[in-house]
Amino acid sequence: MLDLILFIIYKFFKFLVFITPKFLVKPFLDGFANFIYYINIEHKRYAKANLDLVYKDTISESEKYTIIKGSYKNIIYNLYDFIENQTLDIDGFNDKIKINNEDIILKAIKDKRKIILITAHYGNWEYGSSFIPLRYLPTTMVGRPMNNKYLNKELNDTRTRNNTKMITTKEAGRGLVKALRQGRLVGLVIDQHNRTGIEVEFLGQKVLQADSPSRLALKFDAVIIPMFFTMQSFGKYTADVYPAIEPKEYTGDDAIQKMTQKQADIMSEHILKKPEQWLWQHKRFKQFHKDIYEK
Repeated sequence: MLDLILFIIYKFFKFLVFITPKFLVKPFLDGFANFIYYINIEHKRYAKANLDLVYKDTISESEKYTIIKGSYKNIIYNLYDFIENQTLDIDGFNDKIKINNEDIILKAIKDKRKIILITAHYGNWEYGSSFIPLRYLPTTMVGRPMNNKYLNKELNDTRTRNNTKMITTKEAGRGLVKALRQGRLVGLVIDQHNRTGIEVEFLGQKVLQADSPSRLALKFDAVIIPMFFTMQSFGKYTADVYPAIEPKEYTGDDAIQKMTQKQADIMSEHILKKPEQWLWQHKRFKQFHKDIYEK
């Protein structure tokens, strides 16, 4: 029953988004984000614990809370874009997104390389399943199903409408191999805790991170291309593309370790540029710092 109630609330929010005049949308979303910030005590506490761990006393308490508030706004903006993007074609996306260093992706496509795009829960990460397949290649992405069956169907239907195939983490092993063999672009969000990952340094702290991009790249000679959708102003984004990570440049027994650390370094660098656009509300550092999330 609770799942259905939450789904109805989402549908009502979606209705409000479509009927609200454009000039009122941002104030409405900002107000909603502030409301969630004040009532979502548990996840706000996780965010503060993460910021204390990463920044320590290098920034003030008020600066930390400003970042947290910004992170909640980013989540709500993401939800708004997720709804609005259901109505967009490629021209609509091109109007919202400016791509930096697109030649890196275009060269990989021209050279018929297998491509693994990696990103983080940063800015508007949902563009990976909507914009990418329209502009470049059919895409396969890994995503954890939502516990709410009604919302999960809505999410899956939206994500797969633009020639994107979603596979679960349980299907990821075979599914990603199959996708690369079929010439599909693979998209992975790899900034969350992964209990089967390997140890790297991320945002200056020890974490476990998925090494599947590195393993797949080495197996299939695929390039790993980091890409982040960064909000520059409300409704306007840059797709920031980083230089490709070439598997042939990594040899020896520690090749996977070095490649995975390289990915963590790039994500850390980008997140720290605009930290308010990262999802600080999850337990990213729980493998080595479980105590920071305890009351």
